[in-house]
Amino acid sequence: MKQYSFLLGAGFSKNKGYPLAAEINKKLIDLDAEDFWVHTSGTVILKQKSDNDPCCYTENSKTRYFLINLIKFYICKTVQTFNYEEFYDYYNEIYRNGKIIPDFNSLCDDFRTKFKIEINNTNLLSHANHIFNQLVTLFLVDDDGQNFYDSVHYGKPIFPGYTGFLNYIEQLGSEGTVHIHTLNHDLFFEVFKNSDWINNDFSDGYRELGSPYYGQYSENKVRLRYFSNKYDKTFRLYKLHGSIDQFPFHIQEKGVDAYIKIKFGVGTTNLYKEITNKEGELKYINDWINYHPDFLSGTSSKILRYREPLYYNKVFNHFEKNLSNSASLIIIGYGCTDIEINRIILKNYKNKPVFIVDPNPSDQVKIFSEKCNGKLIMSTPDNITSSDFI
Repeated sequence: MKQYSFLLGAGFSKNKGYPLAAEINKKLIDLDAEDFWVHTSGTVILKQKSDNDPCCYTENSKTRYFLINLIKFYICKTVQTFNYEEFYDYYNEIYRNGKIIPDFNSLCDDFRTKFKIEINNTNLLSHANHIFNQLVTLFLVDDDGQNFYDSVHYGKPIFPGYTGFLNYIEQLGSEGTVHIHTLNHDLFFEVFKNSDWINNDFSDGYRELGSPYYGQYSENKVRLRYFSNKYDKTFRLYKLHGSIDQFPFHIQEKGVDAYIKIKFGVGTTNLYKEITNKEGELKYINDWINYHPDFLSGTSSKILRYREPLYYNKVFNHFEKNLSNSASLIIIGYGCTDIEINRIILKNYKNKPVFIVDPNPSDQVKIFSEKCNGKLIMSTPDNITSSDFI
């Protein structure tokens, strides 16, 4: 059986209304501290400026002003066009690596003085990081404001914005295995599994049967899927940069136990693992330290996490192996700016056809296409046909 590989980037989800990086950048630049509030649990909630903030007195909520000031500080000091992934790298160099930035201490001191709060620089950046990642998640929504989707079956012959793509992968699936590697954090691709084209012949490495992990939904605990690294269907999805529904489950004094996927309506601080104690009784361990989903950000910070053992290293190993075994590679909506992704492709996929689907290819896309001797297809996922890939 043949194998085929796809690599999807942000441009793939554009037809569904998901924002590109430039749009997220603008939302963050235009954001005011009065546009959102932070619950005592650490959860960020968007609001209208005129709405009251019920938690305005808390340390978490006050820190939102620090984040807004930090964005302005970054833009002023770097004199660059704002890029949220580069900003993530910037403050993490201070937060995690102790980089000395002129005037940063003054920024923190001014904040503490103004808000009459005693919190050190490290904790300030920690709070800001939790808020920032949640804001990016909140902005990752489609035209209808959705980021989680109901399990609805989609029938042929048309799926608006993606009919050509679905027709083509269905054809490839009749011939062999289709590996879908995506850099997107959104949950849109998972919608396709409930369609006439894929018809649930789909695996993403997560398993629910026998899972000991649960989330709290209303008054009940619901079983959650965990990453088992098992891919056994025709259409296989590998989320190389994580996902907005993906969380590490922590156990005290042990660290990360597994990666799990939450369901809509499950609180991120209400995650549990079912265990049996010495008396043979069922007990539940609570992981209460999650504030935001685990997806990779930062132009360089994310590369440092590519080889973390419990999840990212495993999906990247699949990526490399799949590239080596595949008869063709189709790239859709990827800007070709991730130097490590580019290196992996050039190293593991040689002397075989590469097709890059992009209606408006940038110079970086054109340069990478030349490096891998690729064919540029100036189209969208809706309009491609099998004849494009010859």
